[in-house]
Amino acid sequence: MQRFCGALRKFVLIALAYCTLLVTCASPARGQQSSQSNNTQAFTQSSQGTYPAGGVQSAPSMATTPTPDGNAMRSTAQPRMGNDKMGAPGLIPPGIMVGQAGKWMVGYQVTFYKFDGNLVGTDPISNVAVLRQFAVAPTNMTMQMQMGTVMYSPTDKLTFMAMVPYSSKLMNHVTRDGTRFSEQTNGIGDIGLSGLYSLYAWKDLRHRLLLNAGIGLPTGSINRTMGGMRLEYPMQQGSGTVSLIPGFTYLGQALPWGWGAEFIPTLRVGRNSNGYRLGNRYQPSIWGARQLTPWLSLSARANGNVWHNIHGADAALNPINEPTKNPTLQGGRLIDLTFGMRLNPTEGFLKGHEFFVDADKPIFQSLDGPQLQMRWAVRLGWQWAF
Repeated sequence: MQRFCGALRKFVLIALAYCTLLVTCASPARGQQSSQSNNTQAFTQSSQGTYPAGGVQSAPSMATTPTPDGNAMRSTAQPRMGNDKMGAPGLIPPGIMVGQAGKWMVGYQVTFYKFDGNLVGTDPISNVAVLRQFAVAPTNMTMQMQMGTVMYSPTDKLTFMAMVPYSSKLMNHVTRDGTRFSEQTNGIGDIGLSGLYSLYAWKDLRHRLLLNAGIGLPTGSINRTMGGMRLEYPMQQGSGTVSLIPGFTYLGQALPWGWGAEFIPTLRVGRNSNGYRLGNRYQPSIWGARQLTPWLSLSARANGNVWHNIHGADAALNPINEPTKNPTLQGGRLIDLTFGMRLNPTEGFLKGHEFFVDADKPIFQSLDGPQLQMRWAVRLGWQWAF
């Protein structure tokens, strides 16, 4: 806990310094921004990564050349603000959506996760040590999460969104006698329905505050089996309960910079038909982005993730057989960094489409283990507003 608090303290300090740097760098653009103040309101879409414990934005060309220190050389053309009430392309991460009346957006993304090696707290633990306590030890896991999204804005301030996830999971194990085996599941997860409402916005969109209100429906299976035996908690596709997903999002923009912060909790309600509910999850994050050209932007994001242990237990799972079957060994805390690139074609048949790629790398993990640690995640996505 002391290490987590220390890491969290560093996270907050880095966040404050980073936001200060972004705002400072963006200050010279205030005059340019105010002269174009009525051009914008952002239209994007967001995706949260899913830890298996349990269960986005065309323009005249701009000749801007990055220098070796990461700054852009001056250009006579200015970064694109966007049309009507649309925000500048690429300055908001694909985890948020704000729209204008009558607009639709569809999107698809796929995320690849890799988990390898067990942790107890922040300390690695060998398979041999895990097998002194349990008959079976998980060794590694891969997960592929696909997400289809449909969004619609009935008014300038309100956007509705539906998200349908489909995941494929593969977990490898070893037993005390050295036998190795694998478990695999795939299927639809819990469908998400949400609304995003703009509480406050400056006319030039330099600052905006958004209210998130969502619900997770228990459409994912919690009864996956292999060989007639119920699979462990992380291998199930859903939660089995309704989840409440409120939250707040702050967006800032001063071309060519964009920045923001977000806090999204997932609150579980009741117990499922197998006698348990997953622990609550809390996800704060901050980010910054820079538009390099009208069609290309880069971003960096710091994410926090705290998830609690399972309440209750599935009677079909023996908690002394394997740590993944013990409801008291499923919680954890994680901080990771995400670096992304977004492409927004400005001409041709791809105009209006956005393509993005993100890479996640944990910098801190403390798990109520033995529990598999996350090594990396890579996300590819597309979305189209019309």
